[in-house]
Amino acid sequence: MITFNKRIATLAATLFSFIVLYTLFNSGAQFSNQLDQPVPLKTPELIIPNQSTENDPPLPFMPKMANETLKAELGNASWKLFHTILARYPESPSENQKSTLNDYIYLFAQVYPCGDCARHFNLLLQKYPPQLSSRQVAAVWGCHIHNQVNKRLEKPQYDCSNILEDYDCGCGSDEKEVDDTLNNETIEHLQSIKITEKESEQFGR
Repeated sequence: MITFNKRIATLAATLFSFIVLYTLFNSGAQFSNQLDQPVPLKTPELIIPNQSTENDPPLPFMPKMANETLKAELGNASWKLFHTILARYPESPSENQKSTLNDYIYLFAQVYPCGDCARHFNLLLQKYPPQLSSRQVAAVWGCHIHNQVNKRLEKPQYDCSNILEDYDCGCGSDEKEVDDTLNNETIEHLQSIKITEKESEQFGR
């Protein structure tokens, strides 16, 4: 009887040992498999700021000007400066000079102190981009832009054939001997200059 019980105890101990060893071996195998597997890396999210495309025109950012008297005074002074610059532009400008004046015009439209005026002017530049191949073309283009503003404001149209003479810089006679503002251009030729309108786009007012 004692021998039988001893055998039972031995068998139970052996079975328990087998179960423990199996459990430990199976857990170790699973842990080993986990070590063999590649650990996924968490990729940080990249925050990319909104970027405007190269085709987006610069937007004016000045506030509206409520004082109509100051707005009119600013407009008159600005047009005088604008037309005088174009009337003094080189007759045969270099590519660098064209680029410089082009940049100035667009920046002028962007920072003009009257915000609503600047937005209207910016729309005109989109429809009638600066045409700066020569002094005469630039001056007539500027006059055309001015007349577009006059049309919107229901003001009289300006005769663009007189633009160079009317905005003569008043330079001394010594400079005029080598740099005549009209440069022997005829009124008929100035009247014949056509301003190109940018097509394929619709612009509001």
